[in-house]
Amino acid sequence: MFFEPTPIVWHNGKLVQREQAAPSIASHSLHLGIGVFDGIMAYWNGDRYYIHRLEAHLTRLRHAATQMGLAFSWSNEDLTLGIKSLLDQLPQTNYYIRPIVYRAGAYLNFSETMPVDVTILGVTIARDVDKPIKSHISSFERVSGHAIPITWKICGTYVNSYLSRRAAQLSGFDDAILLDQEGRITEATAANLFLLQKDTVITPALTPNIFPGITRDTVLDIAQSLGIEVVERDIRPDELGNFDGAFLAATMMELRPLETIDNYRYDSWNHPLFRQFLKEFREITHQ
Repeated sequence: MFFEPTPIVWHNGKLVQREQAAPSIASHSLHLGIGVFDGIMAYWNGDRYYIHRLEAHLTRLRHAATQMGLAFSWSNEDLTLGIKSLLDQLPQTNYYIRPIVYRAGAYLNFSETMPVDVTILGVTIARDVDKPIKSHISSFERVSGHAIPITWKICGTYVNSYLSRRAAQLSGFDDAILLDQEGRITEATAANLFLLQKDTVITPALTPNIFPGITRDTVLDIAQSLGIEVVERDIRPDELGNFDGAFLAATMMELRPLETIDNYRYDSWNHPLFRQFLKEFREITHQ
């Protein structure tokens, strides 16, 4: 499945044709992955858009850009207005919004004085949370957060996710679960993992090797509001047979039930806890 980006984008303060925001073939952002991005869902709810936790996403983007030496002058208010102006020009439907910060100029070398570009594009996306996912334990190790900070959504870091998911799909799976250097379960290629055990939710404790997703945080908020126990701890692959359900959580993926992890099978779609989380999540995003 290909997700076609919108033909117009917000680029450095104005709406332009998508290709006008493309980096030079000689851009070091293209060659080295020196850029940061974020992912935001804009839900069309019949008469208006609901953009889930927009301020948190934009603050995360700004922090990552600053830490990467890609600071930009546009305020969160500017970016919010940019997103809304883009949506106003597009057919009314659900969009995955992708802001990205990079250097478009034709310079293979690096200098702090090189101009920084900010572009926001949209991708039309269907909500297919009803489709269970088949996954396996990846042969690719999760990149160390001590080598490249995982909490910044750095373009080049996602080569790790690409290789893992591609290998999974070539082996007949939809996604992969990655282990860290100590053999602990971290997350899927671009989503946090939740495991279900009767009335309890177990999720990997945040380490430098696990992305602290905003959707993950939303799931924890839902659990707290419903009085569902959540245990954050280290999880090893040999424990996977002890669980009776599992699901992934991410901005684009939303909440997706897992059908398998390797040879372990789960009826996650019908698990009462997953159904509760899904119901609450859909109510939040249909505001």
